[in-house]
Amino acid sequence: MKKKKKITKKKIVIAVILVILAIAIYSNFNKNNQEDVTKVEIETIEKRTIAKSISATGTINSSNTKNVVATLTGSEIKSVNVKKGDKVNVGDVICTFDTSTIQENLSIAQASQNNSEAQANLGVQSAQRSLNDAIANKDTQISSSQTDLNNAKNAYDDAINQLNNINSNLNQKQNELKNYAQVNGQVLNEYQALKADYEAKKLAFTQANNEYLSKNNELEYLKALKNQNTTDTTIDSKIIELTIEVNSRKVNMDNAKSLLDTAESSYNSANGVQSKYNSLTTEIASLEAQKAQVEPTISQLKTTYDKMVTAHNSVVSTSDSTIASMRDNLTNSQLAANSSSLAGRTQINAYKDQIENGIVKATVAGTITEVNVKKGDLYTGTTIATIEGTEEFIIEAEIDEYDIPDVEVGMKVLIKTDATREEELEGRITYVASSATNNTAMAGMTTTTTGGSATYKIEISLDSQNDRLRLGMNAKLSIITEMEENVWSVPYNAIYEREDGTNYIEIAKDETGENKEELDVIKGIEGSYYAEIKSDKLKSDMRVVLPKVEAGDSMKELLEMMGADAGM
Repeated sequence: MKKKKKITKKKIVIAVILVILAIAIYSNFNKNNQEDVTKVEIETIEKRTIAKSISATGTINSSNTKNVVATLTGSEIKSVNVKKGDKVNVGDVICTFDTSTIQENLSIAQASQNNSEAQANLGVQSAQRSLNDAIANKDTQISSSQTDLNNAKNAYDDAINQLNNINSNLNQKQNELKNYAQVNGQVLNEYQALKADYEAKKLAFTQANNEYLSKNNELEYLKALKNQNTTDTTIDSKIIELTIEVNSRKVNMDNAKSLLDTAESSYNSANGVQSKYNSLTTEIASLEAQKAQVEPTISQLKTTYDKMVTAHNSVVSTSDSTIASMRDNLTNSQLAANSSSLAGRTQINAYKDQIENGIVKATVAGTITEVNVKKGDLYTGTTIATIEGTEEFIIEAEIDEYDIPDVEVGMKVLIKTDATREEELEGRITYVASSATNNTAMAGMTTTTTGGSATYKIEISLDSQNDRLRLGMNAKLSIITEMEENVWSVPYNAIYEREDGTNYIEIAKDETGENKEELDVIKGIEGSYYAEIKSDKLKSDMRVVLPKVEAGDSMKELLEMMGADAGM
């Protein structure tokens, strides 16, 4: 079923104005019934911003209504500093409470807290000293243990290095002996034979030398004897015989000496090789003896070093355990101190808060609309006063059930008030009720008439505040439900509809508008007077022909024309 269009207050006003104009026109027609009063009007087609809106009225209210309460239930109210109608700012004193008893409790709590903190600090200081001592003892103990450990390690390392050197030298000498024996193996094997040959040649030379010396001595004796007796002829023959024999012995001696020299040379050479071999053998034996002596020492030093490592680790572990225990003790002391301090401070802060809460101040700027207490009352926790905030206003309105489906949170609203004169304020819808508030005969007009339409509450926030606004003022609202910017537009009554549902406008072909042609358009959004049209043939110099109002039109026809939906 097609929904019947609602006649808004604004449309009624427009209709009334149009009726007055129609009456004037009608009267003029009667005066000039012989004259053709019909005149064609034309208007240039332009691009405009078209807005579709819903009209309503609303009331200026506070966005922040504050009920002033206090926490000092059972306390006596010492003074009330405001009355109904007073203007207050943030921080202004609303009332005060008698807090003398709380002040006394605060002084006692502070004295107790100071004593508790002093005792707790002594425990913390003692625990800190114990921790410092444990750390210092650890350094001393570890330093001494580390020295013993280092000494054991150095002794062990020195023995290892010594053994390594012995093994290195031993291997070197063994290889040297092996290589020496390989190179001089024949000489070493012939050494004893060469030695025996040398001893034999030495003996033979000694014998030959002795024989030569003996015969030579005999010869020298005979020569001496001859010198003494020159007449003995036998001596000469003997001298000759001995001379020959001495010479023979001399040859034998020389030959023996030559053989001895050769044998001696071979022996000396072999003896040098043998001596070197013997020396290497002696050195190897000495190194093996050293190795045999060092290896047990290394084993002992390793055992000592391992014991020192264990002892050192034990010292470190014990020291760390002691330090950890002392640190835990310090932490526990600090926690106990903090806990004690926190409990005391919490109580102290609670008393301070109570004293501070004994002076009740305004948290918003606004107007006092209620005062529910007086001096001398025992406060029971009820609202002390009510403040209607004036720093930020909102607008509350009722929207008819016919329009509410088109209203959404976030929609732009244009606002006018008598106080702001012609200045148009802007705002946004921040709240739309989901259930009806009451029944009204018309938006903005409350009624209890049976069968009236339901209304729904909305709230509007202002984009900017205006100092001319006051609580309770009325506001005229235009809720923008749809908007198109920079679109082709013509007066909405210049758009015609064919029987097939298509739309067209009449384009003037001359200045009179009598010569015209139809242009198919698509009708878009419709505003209060202008409506959007769409066509790829539209141009900025086109002029649309507006509908005529004939002198013979009846008042009923005029009213029907005025009843056409014009939007906002």
